[in-house]
Formats: sequence, structure tokens, C-alpha cells
Amino acid sequence: MGEMRIEISIIAGPAKGQHFIFEKPDRFLFGRALDARVSLPNDPYVSRQHFLLEVSPPECKVTDLNSKNGTFVNGVRYGGRKPAGKDVKQAPPGVHDVALRDGDKITVGDTEMLVMIALPSPSDDRDRTVSFVSSAKVEQEQGANPLGMLGQLLQNAAKKKHVESPIAPLPKVDNGMPQIPGYRIERMIDRGGMGMVYKGTDLRQDKPVAIKIMLPQMATNPDNIKSFQREIDVTRQLKHQNIVELFDHGKSESLFYFVLEYVNGMNLYQFLMSRNGKIPLESAASIMLDTLDGLAYAHYVTIVSEIAGGVSQTYTGIVHRDLKPQNILLGFTPKGVETKISDFGISKSFESAGFTNITKPGEVLGTPMYWPREQITHYKYLNPATDVFSIAAVFYEMLTGKWVRDGFESLFERCKRQKRLAAISDYMTVIIGNPAIPIQQRNPEIPDPVAAVIDRALKEAEVPYDERKMREALSELRYPDAKAFREALAQALEASGLSERRIRDAQQRMSRNPEEQEEPEEVSQDAPKQEEKPPIPRPDTPINEAAPPSEGSIFYSIMPLESDRKDIALLVLDLEGSSEYLREVGDTYFSNTVGKMYNRVKKHEAAKDLLFLKSTGGGFLAVFTTAASALALAKSFLDSPVRADIHVRMALHWGLAKVAPDGDVLGVEVHRAFRIQNVQMPEQVDDAYDGAPIPFSDRIVITADCLQRLEKPEQAKFRHAGRYKLKGFEETSDIWVLQK
Repeated sequence: MGEMRIEISIIAGPAKGQHFIFEKPDRFLFGRALDARVSLPNDPYVSRQHFLLEVSPPECKVTDLNSKNGTFVNGVRYGGRKPAGKDVKQAPPGVHDVALRDGDKITVGDTEMLVMIALPSPSDDRDRTVSFVSSAKVEQEQGANPLGMLGQLLQNAAKKKHVESPIAPLPKVDNGMPQIPGYRIERMIDRGGMGMVYKGTDLRQDKPVAIKIMLPQMATNPDNIKSFQREIDVTRQLKHQNIVELFDHGKSESLFYFVLEYVNGMNLYQFLMSRNGKIPLESAASIMLDTLDGLAYAHYVTIVSEIAGGVSQTYTGIVHRDLKPQNILLGFTPKGVETKISDFGISKSFESAGFTNITKPGEVLGTPMYWPREQITHYKYLNPATDVFSIAAVFYEMLTGKWVRDGFESLFERCKRQKRLAAISDYMTVIIGNPAIPIQQRNPEIPDPVAAVIDRALKEAEVPYDERKMREALSELRYPDAKAFREALAQALEASGLSERRIRDAQQRMSRNPEEQEEPEEVSQDAPKQEEKPPIPRPDTPINEAAPPSEGSIFYSIMPLESDRKDIALLVLDLEGSSEYLREVGDTYFSNTVGKMYNRVKKHEAAKDLLFLKSTGGGFLAVFTTAASALALAKSFLDSPVRADIHVRMALHWGLAKVAPDGDVLGVEVHRAFRIQNVQMPEQVDDAYDGAPIPFSDRIVITADCLQRLEKPEQAKFRHAGRYKLKGFEETSDIWVLQK
């Protein structure tokens, strides 16, 4: 069958005669701005950024970008700040976008565009030709459908695309983990929109590894498989100490996987969360320089990539395109913190046609808080200068605790009120309307030389849409690549009094417990050096006892190391269906949600009794000295959710836990708390119980050991829910429940 495509023809106005063909996903900005695909700087009816056209054949959508005069589609005006005339048919308030059909006309001032959607002809499969089919004819043939013609076409395309490769569920072994020959998978350590990341062991070399596995439901889509394989193809060719190394890849039964270097620590986002969102320049310096070392290598590396028809071609340099704190990994070693860049899943050679995305809400590729404006207007032609902006935005956040520009917080709050997800047009409005704020306005303590370098790396401007002119303009505007950025930053740090020795000393201090992270006061070179405590070791393998189902990362720990066992109150919180929730809302929204949960923990009154906090993929494990504090925090999530669209399951338990050398908590009772958090009615074994069932979510379940440590008024709020047989435990557990 022939390929679908969309054609846009300008049939009237100053740009009459221009014609565009889209066979792959793309974006199309119309306006007076220099970086618009169609730029009409002298048309008084056109706003600077007037509308955004999003294309993913056969899908096509136009969004008015808060223009003055609005965008007309078949005579109906969408958006527009200027009041509509009496004879103008206006779309409902708040409706700024519309899905386009074959034959639709877009009108702005004197400019008129015709939209043509080319659909594969069902009768021409043999010669793979493409014919234009009218919307009316398709509707007559397919009958009425609540999704409309476009929805039916997408459904049909999905059926034809996916039915040929059914994927079975993840194969399991005794420990509940997937099975891959040559590796032992131990526990899940992270999850993303495409797959799961597990901690494992390479049995041939007896060394820890990270194993990334594509989710079965994602593997039903050939485009996802292609993206996953692209990440493998790029990452396996990258060999640098500041880039996560790929060791192996393949397919085992229904599983697509690749095996990566295991980084024993946490990502930068988690690290910043454990330190109130930002760190001093002295601590950040080594992370910045080492990240730029790895990125500079990527910007100049030689990559061999397969293009159309199975032909291989050699390129020089790749652009990461998704630099954010979550993709900067920090490994803790006796020598200090090692910094490594991860996740080259949407990277591309900047000399080749790259991977594009369908820009539906919740499916935005990348993280817009770290994007320069060209990542929307020129995203097919991104070059190393784009990565320079994104990594500078990460450094900015590290030093200030703030995103580089205003507008995102209010956007997310507005979307929350409207019960919708942010779309690419929303992000475009924020990015174009809110330039980067100079870093010293956020943090006046940043030295002038360093501030000047970071501010230059964050410069933006309207640049020509032409690819060559765009690259030249960006190279002059900010640093052309990570190598030039690193050289300038190293000189600025030296000029600010941060010698290489001071930077490396700070790097070593960062590997310690968060409670030991107070920065030293400024001392002279002749002052006697204070004795430093050795960093806490972080073993590659946990103590051999039952452990929670997810390893996670320690955010906070003051567990007493002088005693290796302690009675504690355990609170486990998990988002209901966190994997599905992540796929639905996207990585950005999910990360913000989890971040709000951790902020709630740190700011809550119960934090005075907090001993330990660890992430668990879709939630957290918190340890308290008292059951009352654990309950108070749990009730806050039940009474006042961090977001209206999330549902949580929580468990409270009291028990004996083992304290590991790194301050982690392990043991049978920790394992029991996780099982209780996920308990469901089919696990009940109490024949005499005739009460109401426990709810699936928005609940707190509690064990008898924890309940008896609460005051009687609090105990009375829970109702008995029967006796349960927990998976992995011989003895049964009586459970009480408090529901919303």
C-alpha cells in the first residue's frame, strides 16, 4: 500500500504558489517571525507567531498561537485576541485548535491555504500508488463513527500495522523478573515511556549491569521498535568515560533489550531533590565539566548509521536532543562522583534526516523546559548549539533551583485546572514568549565570569528557517558545540577562584551522605586542612535478605549506623498503575508529579521524625521514628492529592529493619510493607469476614503492629478488613483500612 502524505498549497496572498509535501511528522510555523516556515514580515493581518501546523500523516492539526486576528478554517475563526465581528463565526471560547480534513482551507488575512490528505488507495496495493480520496467518500464507505473520518483511518492504520507482530507478556522466573539468557535480573530501578530498566548481573563476567527492556505493549508498534534499535545503534558506538557504555543487545523470545553499564548512584534530578533543588557552584563544577567532556565527544564522534534501503552511511557528530537532569547519572565511588550521560534514544546525526514525533498531548518527545526555541521551529535541523542551550539550562537549574524561563509552572497549573495535558503549541507559546532569565537574577552569588558564560550559552533569537543559515546564526549566537562551551566554562571557573584542586575536592565530598554535605567555609591556602571523613561505601549488591521489589535511589538517610537493626515505622506509597500513568501523561508530567510528592515529604511537619526516604519508581518508601508521623504524612496524600489525576495506594507497617552501610533499610519487614501496599481482595483468606471490600486505590492499609502504636482516636478511623495471605509469606496478616 502506498504511503500517506499531506500537501499544503498556498492558493492566495503574498506567498501564493508555495507548496509543501509532508510524508513524515513535521511542524509548520506561520507568522511574521524570521524563523517561521512561511514568514510574512510585512502583512499587517499576520501576528509574529500566528499559527502552528502539526503534521503526522494522515493526521493534521492547526493551532492558533494567541494571534490578534485569529486563524480561520473553512470560515470559522479559532483564537484571536481582537473581538470578532458580527458576521464572523467564532469557535467556542478556549478552542484554539482543530483537526484538518482533506479539502479544508486555512485563511489568515489575504493568505489562503488548501489542505490535501493523500490516502493509500485500497485497489492499488500491487503498484503501491497513492491516490487522493475525498473525506465525504471515505465517510460514506465506512459509515458513521464517533471518532470521525480521521479517527477511523487511524484505527485502520493501527490494526494493519500492529496485528502482524503480537507480543506476549514479559516472561517471568521465580523472582518475578524477566528472563534473559546470560543475565540474572534482580530488581527494577527505573521506568520510562518506552521500557523498564533493571539492575542485573552479567553471569559470564559476574559484574553488575543495567538492562533496558522494551515494554511489550510498546513493541507492538514498529516505529517504537525502530526507535529502540536506533538507541542501541547509537549508544553502542559511543566509548567515553562520561557516557554510559552499552555492552550487549538482542531479542530473547518476545523481549527487545540492551545491556548497559551500571551506574551505582542516582540521576542528577534525584541528587538535586536530596539537596533542596540546587547545589553550590563549587559542588556543581565537576558535574558540569565532566558532562561537557562527554557531550563534546558526542558532538565530534564518527557514527555509522543505516539509512533507507539498508545502506550504511558515516556521519560526524550526533546531537543528544533530550538533555535533562534525569539523563545525567551520578555514580558514587571512593574517589568521588562520576558523571555519565545516558539515554541517546532520540539523538540524531545532525547531518542526516532524523527521528520525528507525533505531537499529541502527553507524547511530546523530549523535555520542553530545557529546549531553545529552535527545537520547535527547526527541530529537523538541530545541531550541537541546540545541545549547548539544553545542557546550560540543566546547569542553570543546578545552580538556582529554577527552570531557565518562567511560564512552565503557570502552564502546568492551567492544564491541571482544565484537566488536560500540555500540547506542543502550549510549550511553543511559553518558550517563544519567555526568554531565559539571566542567571544572576536567580542567584546573585554566581561569579560574573561564570554567569557570562552560562548566559551566552542560553542566548536565543529568531533565525532563518534555511538549515545552513540557521546553523551559522546559532554558532555565532551561542557556543557552537560542547567543546567550545567547556573551554569557556573552565576559564571562567579558574577566573572565579575555583582551581582544579578545589573542584575535585568538592567532587569527592559529594559522594557522602546528604547530612554531611555542608559546604566548607572559604579558607586561605595556608590554613590547616580539616580532617575529612571517608565517603560511605555503596556496595554493588545489597545485603542478602528479602528486599523491596524496586531498588530505587536514596534521597535522604540518617539511619543510625551504630546499630544495624532498628524498630521503625514504614510508609510505602505507590501511584496506581504508574507504568500506564507514565505512558499516558508523558515523562515530563510524570517527573513533575513525583517531584511534588518528594517536596510534600520534605516540607511536611512529619519530616521532623523522618529517618529515611527512597524512590521506588512510581512512589517512595519513607521511614519514621513514630507511627503517628508516618500516618500524618500518609493522610495528607489521601486528603490533598498532589495532582487531581493521580490515585495512590499506601501501606503503614511497624517492624524491625536492617540498616545497610549506605544507610539503606532492608529486611523481611520492609518486604512485607511493600506486599501490604499492593494487597487486593483476592488475597483475603478470612472466611468469617463479611464487611466491605478494601478499595483498589486512594487508601491506607495498616498492620496490627503499626495500628497499636497510634492513639485511640486515630485507631478508630480504621476499619478491620480481614486476614490476608501475602505473596512470599507463610503467615497471614490482619489488615485495617482507611479510605478516602
